[in-house]
Amino acid sequence: MSDDWKPRRRSPRGAAPLLLLAGLASASGVVSISGDGPVAGRSCDYLVATVRTNESSYAPGQPVIISVTQANEGPACSTLTPPCGPTAPVAAAYNSGGEAVWVYGVGKTVMGPPLCFPGPVTTTWRAHSSYTQKYDWSQDKCAPPVNGSAGHANPDCPGTQVPAGRYRIVGGNGPSASVIITISS
Repeated sequence: MSDDWKPRRRSPRGAAPLLLLAGLASASGVVSISGDGPVAGRSCDYLVATVRTNESSYAPGQPVIISVTQANEGPACSTLTPPCGPTAPVAAAYNSGGEAVWVYGVGKTVMGPPLCFPGPVTTTWRAHSSYTQKYDWSQDKCAPPVNGSAGHANPDCPGTQVPAGRYRIVGGNGPSASVIITISS
């Protein structure tokens, strides 16, 4: 996990709740987990996501470097993360038909049920803080299985090169953002 915590000040934008992964919540001090509830009764109305890639066009097999930044552009605030965490992926790639072709953390073996926190967890953000995480996608097809049994091969993760075309890279939890890239033939 990156330690690229940086204070940021920008104008407020849309109001949407943020769901965070446990790994993000346990990072050094900007985001913390507690059972104490919201900070001064404030929900996180100024959370935004930004997604960037190192290029806009890629040769087949060229690694796609994805940077996802979650930022609190307002006062200190808190959100509740459901016991099993967020439903939105931290980073994913979708083909032009809207099908997920890659989701960070999905593997060649179908995982069992997720391990969950015992109850909702309060996640606290400092005022005008941000967190950036980097991901590498090698243009392999590896998405969550539509069908499959825990411990067996993931039929939706053959690890093969995705075809040439346009792909939407999505990042963030809660308020997400996206960028379009092209993979050439």
